[in-house]
Amino acid sequence: MPAAPTDLRRYLIALVSLTLVQVVSTMVFNQASVLAPAAAPELGVAAADIAYYVSIVYLAAMISTVGGGTINRRLGPIRFIQTGLAIAALGSFVLALGGVAMAALSAFIVGLGSGPLTIASSHILARVSPPRLANVTFSLKQSGVPLGFAICGAVLPTLALDFGWRWAAAAVGLLSIAGAIAVQPLRALYDDERSGANARLPTLAEIFEPLQLAWRDPILRPMCFIGMLFSATQAIVVNFTVVYAVDGLQMSYVLAGALLSAATVAGAFGRIFWGALADLLRRPSAVLAGIGAIIAIAATVMSFTTPAWPTTAVYIVCTILGGTAVGWNGVFIAESASRAPPGRAAEFTGATQLFVFAGALLSPLLFRTVLAVTGFYEAGYLLLAAGVATASFFLGRAARRGG
Repeated sequence: MPAAPTDLRRYLIALVSLTLVQVVSTMVFNQASVLAPAAAPELGVAAADIAYYVSIVYLAAMISTVGGGTINRRLGPIRFIQTGLAIAALGSFVLALGGVAMAALSAFIVGLGSGPLTIASSHILARVSPPRLANVTFSLKQSGVPLGFAICGAVLPTLALDFGWRWAAAAVGLLSIAGAIAVQPLRALYDDERSGANARLPTLAEIFEPLQLAWRDPILRPMCFIGMLFSATQAIVVNFTVVYAVDGLQMSYVLAGALLSAATVAGAFGRIFWGALADLLRRPSAVLAGIGAIIAIAATVMSFTTPAWPTTAVYIVCTILGGTAVGWNGVFIAESASRAPPGRAAEFTGATQLFVFAGALLSPLLFRTVLAVTGFYEAGYLLLAAGVATASFFLGRAARRGG
C-alpha cells in the first residue's frame, strides 16, 4: 500500500465520524435483538426466534458486500455510507409496521444497508491512517460496535416501555437518517477519488477477482477461516449469553443482562488493546492467532460452568471471552486492508467480510440446533472452541512462515 496521508485533520475527522457511523449502524443492526422480548408476544413468536432474524440480516449483508468494493469506488465511500444508512433506516421503519412478514422483510433490508458500511469506512481509513497506527485506528473505529450495542440495551427497552416497541424501532430509523445527512459535508474530503463510472451493478469478474486475490494470499487465506469462526463466536456471545445465563446457569435476568454488558464492554476495550498490541509488535496476524487461542480456552472453560460456580468466576470467564471474541475485528480489518493492492482496500475488506458475515449467519442456527439435539449449551461452546483453535493453529503457522 502507498504511504497513507498524514494530514492530522483528515485523519481525526475520519476516525471520529466513522466511529459514530459505526455506533448508529450497530444500533440499527442490533435493534431487533433488544426489542425481541417486547415485540415477540405481539408477533406471536418466541423471543428466542430472534436467531432467525439475525441470520436473515447477515445473509443480506453478505449479498450487499459482494461487489461492494466496486460500487464504493464508483460512488465514493461517503455516498456509499449514506446509501447504506438510508437503506438500513428503511428496514427500521418496516420493522415498526409490525407483523412477522414485515419483520422478516425488515431483517433483509437492514442487512442490505449494513453490508456497505465496513467496506466504505475501511477505504477511507486505509487512505488517511498513519501506517504505524493502522491497527489501533481500525480498532478504535470498530469499538463503535460494542458501544452501539450497549446504547441499544440502555435506551431501547425504556423507549419500548414508554412508547411501544414500534416507536422505538422508528426512532432508530430516524437516527440512521440523521446520520446519513450528517456525513454529507465529508464528501468533499473523502469522495475525491470516486471514478464517476455509471451506476451499473458489478460484473461477475469484478466480484470474484478480489476474492481470488485474497484467497491466493498466504495470510488472508487462513484469516478468512479464522474471521468466520471469530464472528461465529461473537454472534453467540452477543445473542446467547443472556439465554445461557438464565436457562443454563440459573442466574436472575438482571445478573444475566449485566453479564452480557460486562462481555460487550470488555470487547470495546479489547478492540483498542489488541489494535495497539498489533501496532506495537508489527505482527497483526500473529496477534489474531493469539486471540484465537484465548477464545478457544475461554469457550472451553465456559462449557464447564455450572449453577454451582461462584458468580464472580462466571463473570471473569465471560469477560475474557467478550474481550477476545468481541475484540478481534479491528485488527482483522486492518490486516485485510493492509494486504490489498494500492487503492483496493475496500474490495479486499469486502472479500474477507463475506467470510465474517457467513460465520455470524450460520452460528446462531447451528448453536440452536446443537442445543436442540443435545439439550446442553456446553456442546455448542466446545464445538466453537475446537473450530477456533484449529483455525488459529493454521494462521499462527502461516504467520511464523512470514506469509
